Amino acid sequence: MKKNKIYVSICSRGFNNNLLLLLDSIYQNSTMSALNIKVLIAFNNSKKIDYLKKKLIKKKLKKIDFKIIYEKKKGISYVRNKSLNYLRLLNFNYCCFLDDDCIVRKNFLINHLNFIKKNNCNIVGGPQLYKSNRSFLKVFERKFKQGKKVFWVSTNNVFFKKSIFNNNLSFSHKVTKYGFGEDQLFFSKLAKSGEIIKWNNNPVYEVVQIKRDNFKWFMTRNYKYGLTSILIDRELYGYKFAFILNILKSVFNLLKSFLYLILIPIEPIKYFYQSLAFLSRFFGNICKILIFK
Repeated sequence: MKKNKIYVSICSRGFNNNLLLLLDSIYQNSTMSALNIKVLIAFNNSKKIDYLKKKLIKKKLKKIDFKIIYEKKKGISYVRNKSLNYLRLLNFNYCCFLDDDCIVRKNFLINHLNFIKKNNCNIVGGPQLYKSNRSFLKVFERKFKQGKKVFWVSTNNVFFKKSIFNNNLSFSHKVTKYGFGEDQLFFSKLAKSGEIIKWNNNPVYEVVQIKRDNFKWFMTRNYKYGLTSILIDRELYGYKFAFILNILKSVFNLLKSFLYLILIPIEPIKYFYQSLAFLSRFFGNICKILIFK
């Protein structure tokens, strides 16, 4: 039986223990007989890792072939594009993007593979669940009905056919002013070009970083969502329409904040954080609309 060749692409700021946990979980997926897994690790660093670290990576992946590349220009879009350009030259059937702070179950890849074969789509994404008891992190966990068509997915959980490279897109440097947004824009552009993206409730589990395990990060992250929204939309639709669209988004976020405020008596903790999240995004929208730079 011919195996499906799958490249797992991981972008990382540098070697870390969470990366090793992810690699171990990827190896668990290699026990599936239908899969021929290879791994590409792109470090956003000009300094190459030493022999001992490379040996640890090899130990975690065992029989899986892997390649390490480096991007010296600092920024998530630069390293994602380095990975993208390298992948374009390789021979494979499917590719999976994962982040180095996530782990996956042993049936993760075969689950996405079976889904994409049975459904009319070239791209499939899924949820990111936090390995934490912090209630406010639940706000960031996207939830959709199984098989739903969506406009974008994240690079921490996406599986796709190599054919999407025919669109010749790259990750934008313009939208990452506040630290993220390049993946939303990239897959939104693919959806806009006609690629069908569907949702498969096949999660990755994020190991929460210490700097994200606090209320200040929660509020700041939501505020930056509001700021980044207009940057993404003006890349997709142009300045004028992005300005109008984000006025509507700001109103929508404010209304959602009030709605969740009303619902607090039903589930106090859940709706309290939901209300704060959308209020913070509203202020982010408004601030970016006012300066619009």
